[in-house]
Amino acid sequence: MNWKSLTLEGSIYFGEDTDPDKLASHLADCLHQARADEVNVDGNRIAYTAGMFRMVGSWNPLVPFRYGELTVDPVNRQVRYKVGFRQLVVVGTVMVIFLFAFSWLSHAWQMLIFMPLMWLWLVGGNLAVGVVRFQGFVSRSIESSPCRAARAPLA
Repeated sequence: MNWKSLTLEGSIYFGEDTDPDKLASHLADCLHQARADEVNVDGNRIAYTAGMFRMVGSWNPLVPFRYGELTVDPVNRQVRYKVGFRQLVVVGTVMVIFLFAFSWLSHAWQMLIFMPLMWLWLVGGNLAVGVVRFQGFVSRSIESSPCRAARAPLA
């Protein structure tokens, strides 16, 4: 996790039975199905935009991340990802500032002590859940790839 640029990076392994040459286009299709705003494929690199201000449900795996990129690494058999969560931090911070100001103006001093916890819940909680959902989304997308070789039946 890079707090300076508010990005998260990682990788997910894909097996020998997955064709890396066709995986990038399949991942782009999966991003389209998840209703990403823009999806651009350039060789093995897929860049997309998404975020929370779209007409999707709150459980959409792309909601916490405004943009991202997936890169298929055929040599190491990994899909590397990088997602940006600056929008989540900004929106969560603005919401807590608004609640802080409202509590301050209404003299609800006891509520002020909960503001750091609210920020941790809004930003940290959504980020933690979002990372798990996103990693699951990428893993399921790899598993559903039609470019996977058929497995021989066990004898």
